[in-house]
Amino acid sequence: MGICSSADDCFTMGRFRIQRLFAIVFLFCALFFFSSPKAEAMDPVTIATLVAPIVIPIIKAAIPYIVKGGVNFFRGMVDMFIDMAGIVMLPVGLFEVSFGAPFGLFRDGLNSLKTGAMALPKMLWSMCLIPLKTVSAM
Repeated sequence: MGICSSADDCFTMGRFRIQRLFAIVFLFCALFFFSSPKAEAMDPVTIATLVAPIVIPIIKAAIPYIVKGGVNFFRGMVDMFIDMAGIVMLPVGLFEVSFGAPFGLFRDGLNSLKTGAMALPKMLWSMCLIPLKTVSAM
């Protein structure tokens, strides 16, 4: 017998070959005969001259809000930096509690530990508020 064990097997093998050939011919035609049209871009100077009369009054009206947003952003960054600097109090407090206890620095060390432990959540809260402070410039 050859490759086919029955006539049905030979028929199905031929059918799959025809389907594969049809798929290859279809893809070839789709890629080479029905290609996409060439893209045409507009000159940036042309776009600027068309859009400028519309955009300039809008930007002039938005400048005070942009400035207020920038000022609020930097205020938020300063708040976050101050809270970030408070994290340094954590090792300072640990040093005061451990090595400064004989010299009467135990209470100061506990206060420094408390300040340093609260600095991280405060910094994260300040960091989360920066976008809200920036857009609430009205």
